[in-house]
Amino acid sequence: MFTRVATKGTRITKAGHEGHEDHKGFRAMNNHHVLRVLRGYRFPRAGYFVAACAMVGSVSVVAQGVPWPAELAPARVGLGIVPLPPIDVLEPPVTAHLQEARQEFEVAVARRGRADAELADAYGALGRVFHAYEFFEAAEACYRNASRLRPTDVRWLHLRGYLYQQSGRLEEAVDLYLAALRSAPDDPAAIIRLGETYLGLGRTNVAREQFQAALARYPAAASAALGDVALREGRHKDAVQHLEAALERIPSATSLHYSLAMAYRGLGRLDEARAHLERRGPGGIRVVDPIVDLLQTLVRGERLLVIQGRRAYEAGQFQDAANAFSRAIGVAPGSVSARVNLAAALSQLGNIAGAVEHLRVAVEQAPGEADVSRALVGALVRLEREDEAIEVLTRTRAFIPDDEETLLSLSILLAHQGRYQEAVGRLEDGYRRFPDRTRTATTLARLLASSPNLSLRDGRRALDLAMAVYESSPSPVHGETVALALAELGRCADALEWMSRAVTGAEQAKEVAEVVRLRGETSKYETAPCRPGR
Repeated sequence: MFTRVATKGTRITKAGHEGHEDHKGFRAMNNHHVLRVLRGYRFPRAGYFVAACAMVGSVSVVAQGVPWPAELAPARVGLGIVPLPPIDVLEPPVTAHLQEARQEFEVAVARRGRADAELADAYGALGRVFHAYEFFEAAEACYRNASRLRPTDVRWLHLRGYLYQQSGRLEEAVDLYLAALRSAPDDPAAIIRLGETYLGLGRTNVAREQFQAALARYPAAASAALGDVALREGRHKDAVQHLEAALERIPSATSLHYSLAMAYRGLGRLDEARAHLERRGPGGIRVVDPIVDLLQTLVRGERLLVIQGRRAYEAGQFQDAANAFSRAIGVAPGSVSARVNLAAALSQLGNIAGAVEHLRVAVEQAPGEADVSRALVGALVRLEREDEAIEVLTRTRAFIPDDEETLLSLSILLAHQGRYQEAVGRLEDGYRRFPDRTRTATTLARLLASSPNLSLRDGRRALDLAMAVYESSPSPVHGETVALALAELGRCADALEWMSRAVTGAEQAKEVAEVVRLRGETSKYETAPCRPGR
């Protein structure tokens, strides 16, 4: 239900501002190289907790009402079926609202002589209600029908684009925002959202064009976004200029000080970087979007409080967000989403221990939800309570033994604790059951090539796994895995050639941070012996 935009790590996309969170360094120096090479899993960040409740509903009592079908038949030939969400687990105010919205829609459909515009508005109004409660499948079907009836109505194009952006369907979101802008070229909120979506896809050039086009209408948000683009592209001087301009307009956007610190660090101006890091705060920038903002006014009950809290969170108002989530728990103590989101807000406020307590309750309420368990694991890791994190992941595996993310998390933590044989055993079992999972195969190959427990190393098998993965997905990071396996076999020249190929691939993909990282790793293969961790 909550946005999980990025696929390369977990981020929350905001209008003109994007959060960053530092990871704690690992303590055990003898394990450092293992944790460096076991890429493919990132411990959850604080911002991840907001996304963690994506598949978790509210626990509530269903209000009595009219019969609720599984779908709505098309109101006219050429339109699509609208699948309806189940309402048997929703709190009574939400159930009543959905029933009212459906009845109003059916009254509009039954009206004789209705025009296309009227029927489109009826579908759109129903879609808004579903969207407000984040029933995305039903909302999407409604918006599609509304657009079939009125193809140029910007409202339904814009809202469907936002729905796709929320649910991580970024390529489709781009198409819808472009269609919305063709219908209403002066829609500045759509320009900003299109830029955010391009940024989520890593297409910084076209993202920059959108933010530049929005500068006149949204100077602070667009400047902050241009600063983010420049920072990603390694243009640190430009990043400073844009971010300073945003802060000059909205000094309360204190979270921008972190990005400024990174930009100054990139320029080598470390004193200024430290000064801005010390001024980092929770305040952000949020663009007013009248079409999207209307959704929040429709929500009732506990979900209203959760959505209000999420909006406050995205604006960097973490204390307000925590208050809203706390009130939501008061209304519905069984709300897993409210607890996970409260943990996110507490984490941003520096209260990681409080976040852990709420996440423990959430895990007890929803033991089979991997995302909730991973959020708890992320918090425990930040507190350096890794034994407890391993216990949580082990219990989670009992409920969802086929979940790859849980397997990788557990294996990496076991490796960090020096329990390499257990880590390899679990990865071998996972690979045996699911040989097509590239992340499992990659993590296993890297551990076989670099384990400090030399008795577990198997360079030949690591190379076989790495080559199979690269052949199916020839990415720079998978090329690096091949190099690591070759290095374990003592084939340093071949390993260096593969690292050069990985760097070239990252350069062609314009992945600046990856280029820097891979170049730093390449030096380890330039002289023999080059075996990992020796």
